[in-house]
Parts: sequence; structure tokens; C-alpha cells
Amino acid sequence: MLKILDGASDKAIAVEIIDGYEVEDEKAIEDLFEEKVAKGHEKVNLLIKTDRLDFSKSSWKAMWKDGKFSIKQMKHCGRIAIIGHSKLEEFLVKANNTLFENKKKDRAEKYFDTADIDKAMGWVNE
Repeated sequence: MLKILDGASDKAIAVEIIDGYEVEDEKAIEDLFEEKVAKGHEKVNLLIKTDRLDFSKSSWKAMWKDGKFSIKQMKHCGRIAIIGHSKLEEFLVKANNTLFENKKKDRAEKYFDTADIDKAMGWVNE
């Protein structure tokens, strides 16, 4: 289930994924992202809170579609903050960032602990 979080700037999207991540959730994020691009934002920043995400209840199809959409929209991706409470998530975000990051384009993915959600929101709103 997807929940929209308050506090995101015009160029950012903030969501929390609770329980499973389904195709409907992925589509909702796509729609929000495309809406920002249509409004003229060259870069869209994302904050994704995952501390209540249960991968065992998630759809692999949704994750596959998410990955394909991310690659397709790479030129519009800005900063991505992943909020969680897992050392594994932290490691995976850092590993993914080695491929994703482009400092010239201000594109980066960064992990934040749940205690630092305000810091993460500030980072995606810069």
C-alpha cells in the first residue's frame, strides 16, 4: 500500500510503502513522477519510506515495472532518499548509487535511517 507523505516540495515526491509493493503502487508513483515532469520539472526527487515494507507481500512484477520505468526516466531522476531501518537496505542503496549517481546532473541515491526522515526530506527538497 502506498501512502503520500506531507512535506515534499514542488519538485519532489514523498511516499511510504506499507506492507506489500503492488503494481497499483508502482503505477501511482509513475503517475506522480510524470505529472511533475509535465509541469516542467527537469529533475524529480523522491523520498521513499520503506521501514514498513514487507518484501514477502510485494509483487515482483511491480518491482520489475519500477526498474524499467526508472531506466526510461533516468534523465528526469534527481535525488532519491530511501528511509529505512535495515543494514541490508543501506548496503543495497550504496551499491545501487555506484551505478546511479551522476554529480554533474545532481543525481544520487542516499539511505537515511527512520530517525533522520526530516534530514532526508530536506535533502530531496533542496
